[in-house]
Amino acid sequence: MNQHRSPENLSDHVALIITKILRFFADTFFARRYGHRAVVLETVAAVPGMVGGMWLHLTCLRKMQSDRGWIKILLDEAENERMHLMTFIEIAQPKWYERLIILAAQAIFWNFYFLLYIFFPRTAHRLVGYFEDEAVLSYTAYYEQVSSDSSLNVDAPQIAKDYWGLADDAKLLDVIRVVRDDEQNHSDVNHGRADSLDEADDNLEIAKQEPTSTKINSATLQSYHNANYHIYNKPPFTLKIGSVCTDLNELFKKYDVNEAALLTAYNPQGVETDISNNKRGNEELEKNLRSQNFTFILAEGICPDNKWPGEKSFFVMGMSLSVAKNFGNTFKQNAIVWVDKTAVPQLILLR
Repeated sequence: MNQHRSPENLSDHVALIITKILRFFADTFFARRYGHRAVVLETVAAVPGMVGGMWLHLTCLRKMQSDRGWIKILLDEAENERMHLMTFIEIAQPKWYERLIILAAQAIFWNFYFLLYIFFPRTAHRLVGYFEDEAVLSYTAYYEQVSSDSSLNVDAPQIAKDYWGLADDAKLLDVIRVVRDDEQNHSDVNHGRADSLDEADDNLEIAKQEPTSTKINSATLQSYHNANYHIYNKPPFTLKIGSVCTDLNELFKKYDVNEAALLTAYNPQGVETDISNNKRGNEELEKNLRSQNFTFILAEGICPDNKWPGEKSFFVMGMSLSVAKNFGNTFKQNAIVWVDKTAVPQLILLR
């Protein structure tokens, strides 16, 4: 990655300007001391996920609605950034004045980002997306520096080996590589979330999308959340509710779409139905999809503990949430799976 995502509106420009200003000060203070830079900046980077997850948790409690998996995503991001910090503390051994900078930076940034997230969540996520873009650039420069000087390529700390499952003989270059991959993933998630907050179908802004109570029993609902949704693309991949699926980014680019739905006609209202009726239902669903010129990939929802047979499904490209819900209701489904450009599959309840 060698450049930022192009800003599209005033909010994006503000986020990018803030990022560039902070990058200037980081470059001035740390120059090419990338390990020390990582220690200070990862302290700041661990703030947004915690702020966002906490605020979203309170919002969902207040509005009595689902978070669609976003609380866990944001808190996992904060945890991941904290592990970056723990790793680079072992490597860089920050000086006393850098520890003071960490204290000041965290106090200032926490309050700034908290207010930004409350009033301008889209800008907040875009800002983090740009921060992560800069992190990718910084870690790339760090990687090149260590690659050119073998004396810098020290053994990876044990904490990094344990957290990322690195080999016993892993080196600093291996650590930088996995950390950079983490940052790229955080960039994709936050840019995608910022984009989704622009859309009329944003799942947390329109409460009517999902019932606040459900007729689905808890065991069935839990099975939907735990299921592996296999997409038989070439190569195949699996969706998990609430977990980022990076394979979707390439798939969306291929079909020039930014949303998709996983639909089936199997087992209407969660009642196990004989295979012949399930097949007839799916044939009717496929006929309807083809008549409306939808492009789809064969898929299947599979229960991890095999408590119920797999449900043959269709992963439909470019299907909006409202259309997907109509299909789900037509074929008497308890729920559907829908995903937007954030690449985070969401379980959409229909009953």
